[in-house]
Amino acid sequence: MLLLDCFFGRCPKPSCDGCGLRPVRSLRLVLKSRAMDKCDDTAVDLADSWVKAPEAKPAGDDSMPKAAPTAKKRKRLLAPREEIAWFPTIKPELCNGCGDCKVLCKPGVFEIGPADPTGIHRPKLVVGDPYKCLVLCTRCVPVCTSGAIVMPRKEDFERFVEYVE
Repeated sequence: MLLLDCFFGRCPKPSCDGCGLRPVRSLRLVLKSRAMDKCDDTAVDLADSWVKAPEAKPAGDDSMPKAAPTAKKRKRLLAPREEIAWFPTIKPELCNGCGDCKVLCKPGVFEIGPADPTGIHRPKLVVGDPYKCLVLCTRCVPVCTSGAIVMPRKEDFERFVEYVE
């Protein structure tokens, strides 16, 4: 049971220092980061992806046409970052203090909060600098095992972002 608690981020210990199950947590973080890298469904259109397209070859041309590389579009903000209220909020009653969001996200967005006065539970995480969060980024939400991270609606903030190549 301890092994599963550690893997799913529900370990009751306040820290992983000196714990024999630390590789289990590291494995979980590696698996989550790989899943996040593969989970970019905005760049790929999967409609009819199982259908093989017929190859059309010109009669006199033996050279194969080269496919253009698909470049990921970059975001450019249309307002100063301090005027855009896009940042995560953490529900303290749900946070288990696992720190997965702190590992994944840009340095400084999430920080470890005050220590538990009883010393039984891990310290909860808090939003340290909300304006270091990237606008329209939601990668920390699926990483949170307890579901404590809440982001604003993307539709309300689309007007602040312009996509450039």
